Amino acid sequence: MAWEDSRVKGAVLSDSINSSPEASDRDADDPAIASVHPKALVIEDDRPTRMLLERILRSRGHLVTSCGSAEEALALLETAYYPLITLDIRLPGMSGLEFAKTLRAKEDGDSYFILAGTGDNRTEDLREILAAGVDDYISKPYHPGLLDIRLSVAEAALVGLARRKALEAELVYLALHDPLTGLMNRSGLNAVLEGALDRARAGGHGTLLYLDLDNFKIVNDSLGHEAGDGLLKRVATILREVSSVEDSLVRFGGDEFVLVMPGCALHDARERAEALREALEELVYVAGQRTLRVGASIGLAAIDGRHSASEVMGYADEACYAAKARGRNCVEIHTPETGAIARLIADIDWSSRIRDAMRDGSLQLWFQPVVSVVDGSCFAQELLLRYGEGDNSVAPPVFLEAMRRSAQMQRLDRFVIARAFESLASHPHLTVSINISGQLFADPEYVSFIEHMIGDSGIQPRRILFEITEDDLIANLQSASGAIRRLQEIGCRFGLDDFGSGFSSLSYLKSLPIDFIKIDGSFIRDIQHEPFHLALIKGVKGIADVLGIRTVAEFVETREQLEIIREVGIDFAQGHLFAKPRKEPFLPAEFT
Repeated sequence: MAWEDSRVKGAVLSDSINSSPEASDRDADDPAIASVHPKALVIEDDRPTRMLLERILRSRGHLVTSCGSAEEALALLETAYYPLITLDIRLPGMSGLEFAKTLRAKEDGDSYFILAGTGDNRTEDLREILAAGVDDYISKPYHPGLLDIRLSVAEAALVGLARRKALEAELVYLALHDPLTGLMNRSGLNAVLEGALDRARAGGHGTLLYLDLDNFKIVNDSLGHEAGDGLLKRVATILREVSSVEDSLVRFGGDEFVLVMPGCALHDARERAEALREALEELVYVAGQRTLRVGASIGLAAIDGRHSASEVMGYADEACYAAKARGRNCVEIHTPETGAIARLIADIDWSSRIRDAMRDGSLQLWFQPVVSVVDGSCFAQELLLRYGEGDNSVAPPVFLEAMRRSAQMQRLDRFVIARAFESLASHPHLTVSINISGQLFADPEYVSFIEHMIGDSGIQPRRILFEITEDDLIANLQSASGAIRRLQEIGCRFGLDDFGSGFSSLSYLKSLPIDFIKIDGSFIRDIQHEPFHLALIKGVKGIADVLGIRTVAEFVETREQLEIIREVGIDFAQGHLFAKPRKEPFLPAEFT
C-alpha cells in the first residue's frame, strides 16, 4: 500500500491552538520540563545561611535564585516557576507561614515543594508549619548531612509532582485535541466559532467550512482501520497546508472536519475550498491492484454575526448535504433554499430507503463476538447494522442522522430489537448486545414494548444487553435512567458505548445504572505507542472496579494490544483479532 499525491508539498501551517513562537520561552517554566534541572528559590534573610543553601543546591544541579523576604519571593514567582522552595519560617514582614498559605491559595499552589527551616521544635509549632501547607521541615541551624537527606526527599517528591503535572497537561490536551490527527476536537470548536462571531459583529467577516469525506468507509472497510487512520492523518496534513495562521482546524467526527476561517470572505473561502477539494481528489490509496480515491463534499456558511454558533454549524452542515445531493465531490455555499432542499432530499431519501430496506431484508444485523480476556469465551455478540453489500455498503452514521432528523429512529430501534429477538429465539446459546438510540427513551411505550417482547418470546432477559452512547445517555439522562432501571429489574443489562470519547459521562458515572462500559476504540488502537492512553485506560478500569462495572475494549486488532489490556485487567475485548462481523451468529465451539 502507498500514498500517491501529485501535488507539490507545501509548508505545513499550524492550526490556531498549536505551539506558538513563544512556546520555547515558556518551556523553561513548565513543571514537567523543569523537573530535569528544577529551579530552586531560597527565601532566607540571614546571608550566611542563604549562601550555604545556595552552595548545596547548586552542587545538586539546581538553578538557584535567592531573596530575603516573602514579599520579594512572591514577586519572583509571578515571573518564573520555581518547583523547589526553601523557606525560613521567621522572616521580616510577611512570615514564612503566611507566605506558604498565600502560595498554596493560588491556582497553581500545589505545583511547589516547600522545605521550611525552623528553630521551633515544639510539637504544636511543627503542626502549625505543616498546616500552613509546608511539605517538610528541617531544624536550624542546618546540618549539611541532614539537609542533604531532606533535599533528596524533596527531589524525589518533585519527580512525582512533575509526572502528575505532565499527566494533567496531557488530560487538558486530550480534552481539546483529537489524538489521531493532532487537530482540535469538537469540544473546543464552540469557543473558536464564538470568537469568529465576535469579530464579525465588530464589522469583520468569516466563513465556516464543513468537510465530509466521500468514500472513507470503502477504505476503512476494505483495507482496515490502520489504512483508514492513515487516510485521516493525510487529510489533516492537507487541511493544514491550505489553512492560514488565523484559521482553526477541527476534526469534528469520524471522517468530518471543520475549518473556521475568521476574516475570510465567502467568495475567497469558495476558492480555498475548491483548492482543498482538488487536493483531496488527487489523493489516492493503492492496495495491490486496486486504487481507491476519496474526494470530499464541502459546505460553506458565512460567519456574519447575525446567527449563533449552532446556527452557522447547521448551515454549513446543510450545505455539505447539498453537495452530497449534487453528486458528491463538490463545494456548496449555504442559502436558505439550498439548505432546506438538501436536508429535505437527504432525509426523505434515506428515510424511504431504510424503510424499504427494513421490509425487503437489505437492512441486516451482523454479529461480532465480545470475548473474555481471561479465557477467550464469548460474553455476547454485538449486533451491527449493515445496509448494502461490498463497496456499495453504507456506514450507519450516514443514514442514522437522517433517520433522527425525520423522527424515524424509534421505528429503526424497534426493527433492530425485533430482529434481535428473532435471532435469540432461533439460537438458544446466543446472548446479544443491541445498540439503541437515546430517542427511544423518549417513547413512554418502549419499555412496555420490550417487556412484552420478552414475555411473548420466553427469552431469558439475561441474554439481552443494550448499548447506548454516552452522548445519547447524557442527553436523555432522566428518562433513560428510569427506563434502564425498569428493564434491569427484569434481568436485562446495559452498557455505555464509546466511553471516553467526550469525557461527558465521567461525572455522571457514579449515578448511572450501567452494567458495563465499552472503552472507545481510539484509545485501544495505539495503546502500545501512547503511554497516556494506557494510563487513561488504567484509570477507567480503576473507576469501573470501584463501581462494580465490567469493562470492554473495542477495536482490538493485535496480540500486543490484547496482552496490554489483559495486564490492565480489562474484562472483555472485541475486534478483528477475534473475528470480523458476519451474517450468522458465532457458535460456542468457535471459542473453545
